Amino acid sequence: MIEDVLKWHSIPTPIIESLAGSDLTTGIDRVLNFGDLPLNDGRPLAFCGASGSGKTLSLSKLIANNICATSTNTLVLACDRTPGSYAKISSSLNGTSAEIVDACYPGAVIEPYLYNPAGRQILIDLPGVCIYAKKQMSEVMDIVDRTKAHLVLVIPAGMDPEEAADISAAFIERGASHMIASRLEQSGRIGSVITAGACGLTLTYGSYSSSLNKGFSLLSPGILARRLLNLP
Repeated sequence: MIEDVLKWHSIPTPIIESLAGSDLTTGIDRVLNFGDLPLNDGRPLAFCGASGSGKTLSLSKLIANNICATSTNTLVLACDRTPGSYAKISSSLNGTSAEIVDACYPGAVIEPYLYNPAGRQILIDLPGVCIYAKKQMSEVMDIVDRTKAHLVLVIPAGMDPEEAADISAAFIERGASHMIASRLEQSGRIGSVITAGACGLTLTYGSYSSSLNKGFSLLSPGILARRLLNLP
């Protein structure tokens, strides 16, 4: 029964076998790592992922839900060059205390903003990227290298699990260690989330709503087990 459910979510067979041998919650706890984001350690967090993965909304939710311990002293570097991206993030964070810097244009000077007084948390909205496009990846990693940021990968529910594995492996190779699961309210299948976590990323927050102020909390083995078993 459980194996059939996991197959329905398109979870790869080796991961299904790793989850076997106990109840689902225990299996998930054994196979996946859970934790919080590395906030307030003096380094920026850079949100990365494919275009449309929900990284901008995830970043905005982190601020809007006051998850940053220094939420009154947060700087956002908006580096996504997609048309309308800066306007979108500015609108979503209107009414918060976050300072937003437009760094969407080529050659944007961002180094002066990296000074970190009084524990200011810096969040970076990276351009959406195709991992197979070398130029795109090079541009993204140039920003990461210049800012010395932690890479936080955003993986949406409903993505093909094999694609999620490829994206996770590519960003892990470049230093990513944490992930956020997005669009959990939009897809019945969440095999992509399980697969990305099984690649070695620490699962942190899950986004369950397109609303800025709702549906954003830390994931746990129990939460994922219930979500897997809750079939449409």
